[in-house]
Amino acid sequence: TVGRAQEEFYVGLHYFTVKKQYVKEFIDQEKNYYSKMHKASIDAGDKIGWDLWSVGDPFSGNEKYQTFCFAHIQPIDKPMGSMKNNIFSKSEMKMVQKMRKKMVVESKFIMTVFKGGFVPSSGTPPKIAILNFIDAKAGKWYDLENTLINEISPQIRKSNFIKSWGVHKIVSPKEDDSDYIIASFYSSMDDYYKRGVNTTKPSKSRIERMNKLNSMRDFVRQEVLQLV
Repeated sequence: TVGRAQEEFYVGLHYFTVKKQYVKEFIDQEKNYYSKMHKASIDAGDKIGWDLWSVGDPFSGNEKYQTFCFAHIQPIDKPMGSMKNNIFSKSEMKMVQKMRKKMVVESKFIMTVFKGGFVPSSGTPPKIAILNFIDAKAGKWYDLENTLINEISPQIRKSNFIKSWGVHKIVSPKEDDSDYIIASFYSSMDDYYKRGVNTTKPSKSRIERMNKLNSMRDFVRQEVLQLV
């Protein structure tokens, strides 16, 4: 868990699509091996934090595959960090890697930089993350980023349901039109639903803010992540 801060840091999103029949084994492997190596990297100062998320509920539905997302939080001077893989024997890790190849269908990686927002300083980590991928209109990157951080973030912080919120600039090669990821974190899906229950008349200033945002960005897609 990262403390409240405004300085920039990297958040690498590593996606793995896994055959459905291996979901439990994949999670167990992460908890028994990779999470311990990431913990060692955190202790050594090479990594700030690490979390395992699933795209949707990993144990529901009849789909053939399940996608997981690993969030690697890195210092701004160590974008990739290093994996402390000397905890386990070479033969054991070879077995683990062989099993992973059998479970995983495909993978992809998105590197982002946290540009601003607010993060929880203590307490129970949020269980739900809503990622909104947005495209900045031509020539609007600077204005969009500053509007989100300086005008939208203070309003979002007033919410009783959103525990953390951040603007992440995509710095890796793009797979679609997305320039930024806006991440909102909730304690539960119940809180996410409750946030939309009341329909209030928007103030003039809110309408102006939304019109300003709409002139600078287009929505691309959304992902709902659940902490594993």
